[in-house]
Amino acid sequence: MAVRVLIVDDDVAFREAVRKLLIERGYDVIGDAGTLAQARVAVAELDPDALLLDVNLPDGDGVSFSRELSARGNGARILLTSSDSTAAPRRLVERSGAAGFIGKTELIGARLTPYLG
Repeated sequence: MAVRVLIVDDDVAFREAVRKLLIERGYDVIGDAGTLAQARVAVAELDPDALLLDVNLPDGDGVSFSRELSARGNGARILLTSSDSTAAPRRLVERSGAAGFIGKTELIGARLTPYLG
């Protein structure tokens, strides 16, 4: 069974591009969200196995949302991403409960299985 992924990013074009990338790699993209408010609703309704989560969103930050989800123990794996490759230092990622961080420009060539499952 394919890993069910929710994409959370405020850039519509990026969401579409990464959706295609994930589908090509065998993931089941079950939805997307452009804000944290939308992401909270989508997580509750869709119960994803994993999230590809932007660090910088219009109504908050992905690191805090990752920490929130991890504290709830919902079990979803989280891969943080950003166009700023320094947006999430390792120490911050580890404290957030996320599986890791990959810059957006590195996603195409990256092995995603260790992060998303």
